[in-house]
Amino acid sequence: MRKYLLLGSVALVSIAIGMFGVFAYRQWAQVNRSPLAISQAYARAVYARDYASAWELISTGDREQKGREAYLSENISYSGLQQELAYMLADWIEFDDVETIIEGDNATVSVHVRVPNGNQPDAYALMDAAEEAPDGEAAPRQQLRESLKRMHFDGTLEYVEGVYTFELVQDSDGWGISLGWSQAILVTLTAEVSDGLPWDFVALQTEVLALPGETLTVRYRAENLSSETITAKAKHVVSPDALSENFITIQCFCFIQQTLAPGEVVEMPLVFRINPSIPDDVTAFQNHYVFYPIDKFPES
Repeated sequence: MRKYLLLGSVALVSIAIGMFGVFAYRQWAQVNRSPLAISQAYARAVYARDYASAWELISTGDREQKGREAYLSENISYSGLQQELAYMLADWIEFDDVETIIEGDNATVSVHVRVPNGNQPDAYALMDAAEEAPDGEAAPRQQLRESLKRMHFDGTLEYVEGVYTFELVQDSDGWGISLGWSQAILVTLTAEVSDGLPWDFVALQTEVLALPGETLTVRYRAENLSSETITAKAKHVVSPDALSENFITIQCFCFIQQTLAPGEVVEMPLVFRINPSIPDDVTAFQNHYVFYPIDKFPES
């Protein structure tokens, strides 16, 4: 049975222990490499969108299926103050009802979590402000930290509760999170331009391994090869057509028309998710884009 990955939302899942700082927590997890400790460290890193740290806790078998560069490209990390605030939220998570079952080189860790709701409007606004906070100006950055702390201590920070189960395997490097990338769906990304559009248009990553429920980001590059400003729009076709509703496009350059000046080059993201309820026998999708001059864009 294919494993479904539901760790994509900052608001939904993470685990932490007490009020550990980022580096103290990582050090603790490295020393205490039990299945529970690895699960906690991994979930906390994903919550904070620190995918470089999360990568180190994934099983060796999975990392052989998908390289670090691809993983970090598909999963966009927070940085700077945003990541710091996300780790602050992670430190306030409560968890209980821990059950760890170890059978040989496999382990299952189940926990009940009570998680700060990162999508709460006030908290979301603070994260947005952190992204824009100017480097080198301590006062506004400290104000954002204090605002988040105040939400926590005065009880206005909302929480989301749920149960999550982690699967782990043990290899020569110790316990690692098992994501089941060997069973992931292969998504092939292709691109072309229609006749009469003097653009170059390519997918920067032509193949992606996607787990059902996992939100991923890939990028395309377009270049206007002409000496004129041109407006165009992309149309996409998902194959197999009968299952196309299971390929969920969250954010895409194809939603609006694109205008490029002469010689201009742009990188454009596609954010997508495979339906968590997709049948187990589906193993591949193709997502194909065609860019058309805006006056020749097919409406159907």
